[in-house]
Amino acid sequence: MSAPDLTEEGDGAPARLLPAIFVLIILGSALVGCGVRVSQSLADRCADIAQAAMPFAEIDMEKRTSASTALNRIVARVEGTRTDLPEGSLPRDLAAECEFDSNILSAFRWTKGGPEQHR
Repeated sequence: MSAPDLTEEGDGAPARLLPAIFVLIILGSALVGCGVRVSQSLADRCADIAQAAMPFAEIDMEKRTSASTALNRIVARVEGTRTDLPEGSLPRDLAAECEFDSNILSAFRWTKGGPEQHR
């Protein structure tokens, strides 16, 4: 038994799929180029969550770590520096911790700095 010829006019089903496959490949490539993340570490997700918790601040996340604390539980920790504050102002350093159960965020807390300390 031989493989079907995709250019054959026969019933036309395989030949009709080619444009759709081509469009899906182009759209997938465009999404990757636009910054849509296909996979992201939990430490990176924690950094994104910390930045979203302080949208008014510019934060340079310098350290990102994660460790498993149970079979389905991972704790991610991030540390960063606010770059929108003058050098001598305190506190510029921030740190946060995110807890994920089965890759779902279940807890978030600031361990250093945070919005309540910047009011």
